[in-house]
Amino acid sequence: MLEFDLVKSYGAFTLRLAGRVEAEWLVLLAPSGSGKSLTLNLISGIVKPDAGFVRLDGRTLCDVGAGVHLPMRRRRAGYVFQDYALFPHLTVAQNIAYGVPRKSDARAAVARWLEFFHLAGREAAYPRELSGGQRQRVALARSLASEPDLLLLDEPLSALDRRIREQLQRDLAALKSELSIPVILVTHDFTEAQVLGDRVAVLEGGRLLESDAKQRLFAHPRRHETARFLGVENVLPARVEARAEDGGLRVAVGEWRVTVPPHPHLKPGDEVYFCIRAGDVRLKVDEQERPNPFSATVQAITPDAGTNRVELNHGASGGPTLILLMDDYVLGRYELNVGSPITVWLPSEKTFLCA
Repeated sequence: MLEFDLVKSYGAFTLRLAGRVEAEWLVLLAPSGSGKSLTLNLISGIVKPDAGFVRLDGRTLCDVGAGVHLPMRRRRAGYVFQDYALFPHLTVAQNIAYGVPRKSDARAAVARWLEFFHLAGREAAYPRELSGGQRQRVALARSLASEPDLLLLDEPLSALDRRIREQLQRDLAALKSELSIPVILVTHDFTEAQVLGDRVAVLEGGRLLESDAKQRLFAHPRRHETARFLGVENVLPARVEARAEDGGLRVAVGEWRVTVPPHPHLKPGDEVYFCIRAGDVRLKVDEQERPNPFSATVQAITPDAGTNRVELNHGASGGPTLILLMDDYVLGRYELNVGSPITVWLPSEKTFLCA
């Protein structure tokens, strides 16, 4: 198990981050400049923290207060960098063998990871003779051949084209069954986080916004900043008004009133954020009773490769704007343009509230 509590400042930026990682894949998901790579550098020993500690399986790797700071080579941490960091003068096989702790095992270790990462036949090649995807596979194989107690992956797929990136995602997903150590993967790619993560931690400005199992985090983030970062298009200030007859909550979103699922920790009067993804907003085209229906006016239409981002407004100017997605066929069939009246409905089970 990895445990850490770290503080590091550079000018006006300060990273303050604490966490615990079991034998699982933790994804650090954040925009650039949030401290993702810095976190890995602090855990690996490349950078010394201003305060805090790092412990791995009971071993103290770093404790600023006690004056302990083990160098990277003594931490038993595999680190895969964005730029691969291969030795240019060594072949593929020699790069992989470099990290094997017992040289008598080097031949078997090299053969194992050559096969796992589809590198058989390229063992005599030099890094300059490899594609980007092959170089990244060699970097992964070299780290794993060192038999690390911890694996750190710093955006390992970011420089690859889509086809190669998807193949390596499958390779890494298969790797999960081979490892029983803490793994921290840094990325800003949502798909990568969902494919590879067990848990996802979202960072912003050097601080942790929230961390949860990936399914819960992507479905119902607890903070509105996280929801916006994860691409939820409708994140609107709201106020809890009352409890509904069905046990849900009646929420005021500007002039709109919507019913959302029950929430045990909220009460009337609480200020919250109402959230629903644009793809979950439904166009009402019949007389059948639907939950949370309301009328609005089309405020803007932005086309994007056959799908249109449609912005709706209800009430006075400056009121909340609701966004839904609509394909070209539906937009044309119902002759919707800017200024058109429209009625939509919001499935209650697709809505959620954030702090």
